[in-house]
Amino acid sequence: MLELRVETLDGCPDQPVMTVLVDGAAPWEGVVPGWQGFHPAEMLGDDSPLLPDDLGRRVAIYRCTCGQAGCGVVAPVVIPSPDGRRVSWVDARDFTGVFDSPLATTTPTTEGRCWDVPDLHFDRAQYLAEIRRATGRADPFVETPIRGPVGP
Repeated sequence: MLELRVETLDGCPDQPVMTVLVDGAAPWEGVVPGWQGFHPAEMLGDDSPLLPDDLGRRVAIYRCTCGQAGCGVVAPVVIPSPDGRRVSWVDARDFTGVFDSPLATTTPTTEGRCWDVPDLHFDRAQYLAEIRRATGRADPFVETPIRGPVGP
């Protein structure tokens, strides 16, 4: 079961990030300890990169501890199952200099480095409901006193 949490870095409300839990656990913590999610405005909403499209797309879910996606990412392909009942995150890879945001700004010129992490599979109805739920809870984090409006 997918759970998306909006949390803040070091308790600073102007540094919200989206944290991913699967069945209550952080799926990549053992491989990339301390890596962080993206700002909720980049990950959630009607145009969320987490929403599956028919062809699938590679989405950076987490980024390097420095906070710069260009240094490294956990970027699986988000793809629906052929029968439409599941959404899967498969073939998680690390890229350097390819992602500035959850979606690549350029076409990768390399295949990236494969992360030794399992593919993740979600019930489509629960997955979409969780994105909607998290989107509603993220609204207070979209604009903050210091950052101002963030996102599209």
